[in-house]
Amino acid sequence: MNSSHANISEELLARYLADTASEAERNDVEAWLAESEANARELATYRLIWDHTAAMKKSSVKVDTDAAWNKMKGKMAASQPSAVTSEAPIREPKTIEFRPEVQKRRLPVTVWAAALVAILVMAFGWFFLIADKTPKAMEVATADNTTEQILPDGTKVFLNYNSKLTYPENFAGDLRTVSLQGEAFFDVKPDAAHPFVIQANGTEIRVLGTSFNVKAYNEAPVRVDVATGKVRVTKDAHRVDLVKGESAEVLKDSIRSLQANMNLMGYRTQVYEFNAADLQDVVKSIRDGYHVDVRLANDKIAQCRLTIRFEKEPVDATLSVIAETLDLNLRKEGKVYWLDGDPCQ
Repeated sequence: MNSSHANISEELLARYLADTASEAERNDVEAWLAESEANARELATYRLIWDHTAAMKKSSVKVDTDAAWNKMKGKMAASQPSAVTSEAPIREPKTIEFRPEVQKRRLPVTVWAAALVAILVMAFGWFFLIADKTPKAMEVATADNTTEQILPDGTKVFLNYNSKLTYPENFAGDLRTVSLQGEAFFDVKPDAAHPFVIQANGTEIRVLGTSFNVKAYNEAPVRVDVATGKVRVTKDAHRVDLVKGESAEVLKDSIRSLQANMNLMGYRTQVYEFNAADLQDVVKSIRDGYHVDVRLANDKIAQCRLTIRFEKEPVDATLSVIAETLDLNLRKEGKVYWLDGDPCQ
């Protein structure tokens, strides 16, 4: 037997329970029981098992305490919870999926500020770069007056009443392009590499170097009269080339060729030349050239013909000569000049 109790061996406890222990041994066991309740509970357990095997003790002729004790220990061992083995239970391996956390890196505010400043600098730089390359648009306009404007390339433009010319501060690119509303006489500086282009009410007039008149008021078709050189007039799919003494009138769906009327340029030249012209045409040229109101008192004198030339004459003198030539009367009522008389023979 193995001893598992201090001073009290298991063999002694067996003899104590079998009632075969000596007086001294019994005293030792009882003293041991008195030491603690745990010792008493342990002996009680031994006794319960011992009583359970009482039948074996009663049937035996000779008490074999060792055999009884071994049997009791076997039962005690069976009643005890199974010993914990050193081997831990095998568990199914648990697979833990590792996913690296994608952490968004936040840039410092200073970095964003620097990026914003860089973008603004580039934007402003681009704007000023483009602005520097885009010529500034210039404009000259008239109301109740005429004026002459010299363009950056040296071209001279004489504007009639109620007209407006738009042109760049500096001509850049392959073309010298301007825009006209109203009427103007152009004396274009020759430049074969850079054609001069006029945009007027949807009509394009293109030249290399020449002089001509463009009339482009809204209430009438665009008209071009060439004084010198060659001019190309284009409207949509229609096109016509004009030379000195030729003219063109741009209609809605066509371009009509005419003979140039140099008297249309009288607002600039103050030169008028009529050859067997009807009085009504003469009066119209005087009216447009001098910007005065001249009227015929009756339609019977409208067909009177006149051949005459005026050059830089005052309007009063011009009208007096016409009246004297056709034997008509001239009077002025307010700002209106009247020609009156009998029909011409």
